[in-house]
Amino acid sequence: MTDQKQTYFQQVKASGRMFGFLGLMLGVTGGALTGVAVKGLIGEPVVEGGGAMAFYAAFSISALMTMFVMLNYLSMTLRIADGKFDIRLGMKSAVIDLSDISAVRVAEPQSRMTRAAAQARPDRRTIAKLWSVLGVKTGVEIDIRSGDEATKTWFVASLDAEALSEKLGAVISSDASDESSDDSDSASDA
Repeated sequence: MTDQKQTYFQQVKASGRMFGFLGLMLGVTGGALTGVAVKGLIGEPVVEGGGAMAFYAAFSISALMTMFVMLNYLSMTLRIADGKFDIRLGMKSAVIDLSDISAVRVAEPQSRMTRAAAQARPDRRTIAKLWSVLGVKTGVEIDIRSGDEATKTWFVASLDAEALSEKLGAVISSDASDESSDDSDSASDA
């Protein structure tokens, strides 16, 4: 397989409604902070003393938490290149060697909460790592072999799960056929 066929990139973003909702929350929080501060500067303060300190602390923490969610759970990039599968979600990232991936399949469309709650059922496959974006229900499940030959299953959200599954499957099968041809070449040399 050529290098062109072994590269893939996908930007997974939450829906505009999710951005709008979090932006509205951030706007209300910022507006309340600004309004109370301006009122305190030009006239009679709305809150004073310890109450003011608690008010500003609570609203500031709320604004920071909203920003944290917006920066870390609304956008993810997936990249296949140079024999690696690179996942970047906010401040978290992971790089998987494609030779460590044993299987890929399209997962059932479910919300993050439903997917996490299903882990409690013994008849369900255990997901070791959940790479999901708020509002994106589709994705792939990837079986990854670790050093001790134990297999872990990761869920990776994707807006086009079928295309990602096909691409990973093609690259994995290409790597497996390359390894088998290398083994047969070395056996014929001996």
